[in-house]
Formats: sequence, C-alpha cells, structure tokens
Amino acid sequence: MATATLTRNGTTVDITLLEQGGSPVVSVDHGKPTMMFHNTGALDPRTQDQFAGLTQYSLMGRFVSDTAYDDAIALADLLKSHSSGNDLLFNVDIPEFDTDIKVAPAVGQEQAVSMVYNPGRRNWVDVDLGLSRISELNAGAVDSDQIATTPTTTGTGPVQISYGGTTVDLTSDVTVERSVGRPQSSTIGETPTDYPIYQDKRKTAYEGFELSLEFVTDAVTKVNQLESIFNSKLGRNSLTLDFNGLYGLGAFDVVPDGSNALRHIRVAGEQGVTQVPTINLRRVYQ
Repeated sequence: MATATLTRNGTTVDITLLEQGGSPVVSVDHGKPTMMFHNTGALDPRTQDQFAGLTQYSLMGRFVSDTAYDDAIALADLLKSHSSGNDLLFNVDIPEFDTDIKVAPAVGQEQAVSMVYNPGRRNWVDVDLGLSRISELNAGAVDSDQIATTPTTTGTGPVQISYGGTTVDLTSDVTVERSVGRPQSSTIGETPTDYPIYQDKRKTAYEGFELSLEFVTDAVTKVNQLESIFNSKLGRNSLTLDFNGLYGLGAFDVVPDGSNALRHIRVAGEQGVTQVPTINLRRVYQ
C-alpha cells in the first residue's frame, strides 16, 4: 500500500493510494511546451530547448479511516488556499520518486482535486488529485488572507437546497463530488530552471459540487421545486447547499454552475421515479 503526503506550513495530509492489482496509483506526464521549432530550408526543423519543462502528477487515492471526512476537508482547504509564500511539498513512498517535491495544485485547472462521497460508504472518500511540479514559488502576497475554511457542523443530513423560502430535501443516497482548484494562478515556463516558476496569484479560486440522485417519493413536486429554484433570477443573492452535518459538512453559499446546472430524466417504465444525474453548484462569496 502506497501513501502520498502533502505538506505546507505545518499542515500535513496523507492520502492512501489505490492498491488493486493493475490499477495505476500515480501517473506522471513529462512534456516540453516551451520547445522552440525553427523552419529552415531542410526537411525537418531545427529546435531550441532552453526553458523549463512540464511535469504533471495524477493520483488516485482515498481516505478510509475514522478521520476520512476531516482529512478530505483538510485537503480541500489546503489546495484552495493561497500559499502565503509557503512551499507545498509532495512525497510518495514509491522508489522512483524524489522526496520533498515542490508542487502546486494542477495549474490552470478548476478541479485540481475532486473528492467523491458515495452513499453507503461510511468514512470513505475517493480522491482524484492533480499536481504540477515547480522549481520555485512566487506568492506575490505573503501572509495572504485567502485561507480557505470549510463550513462544518455535526449531524446526519439531509442534504438540502434552498432559496427564497423553498427548501428541497434530497434523498439519503445522493452521491456528492466536491472539487477545488486555483485556476487563476499560473506558471512561468520561460525560465532557465528545469521546472517552471509558480505564480500563486491572489485571485478567485474555484470550489464546486456535483450531486447525483433519484427521487422515488414526491418526485414531481421536488423536481418542480428544484426547477423553480434554479430558474430564479438571483441578482446578488445565492442558493444555500446545506449538508446538515453529513460528511462533517455545513452550509455553503452557491449558485447554479454552467448551462447544465440541473438535469433530470424520466426513464420509460419507471413510474413515479425521476433521475437527477446532475446538480452542479459553485460556491460563491455572499
């Protein structure tokens, strides 16, 4: 069993990597996006490689202990927060990897990490994590106040979506995917170092939720309520996604995310059942 460890400024998160035979635990991609090609009179071009390459890590893991939900919260907050000038170090106990690798949340990606909570799996969170290797960190704002904090509470649900006096209780078998990233931060590849410089900008981060479920009781009423909520003109207001303590999570201010923020399906032969494969919500400042 392999373990990946992320550390920054006294915060450490250990991720148990998948262990099934034949399943990838860590994949590494190397590239040369700054390679320069020069057209000449010859059939093939001349090249010049003098700037940083690109190394990306993709990890499939899970939290499976009694602290699984707390660990998932710690990971989300760690990767969503501004670095405040502190390096993020990555270690994995597999021989071919270096130690204390400087990394950043997958550069340019909203979903640098996605964590899935599956119904019926207590103290179990699946993790899909992307990291970019860097040579050094340019934080811009040291001691930044962009430190992420997940709303938490105790309880067992239900998960609710509410707006304007209307509250919809979701089913107990809802699948939840939480994703975070810092897509506004970037790298400088045109440097003489082996790996790029990471510019951790003090700009908006991303946090989103994707929920999937089906209604088998009062399906028509609940779907109509969700449609009413999602079709409301919100102005400067937001919806509330409240986990009521399920997975240790509390209430989030959110808005519908994307052109398919809500999708529901009626399947032939399933009387009184409505599938809701997609509810996409993005956390906002309220």
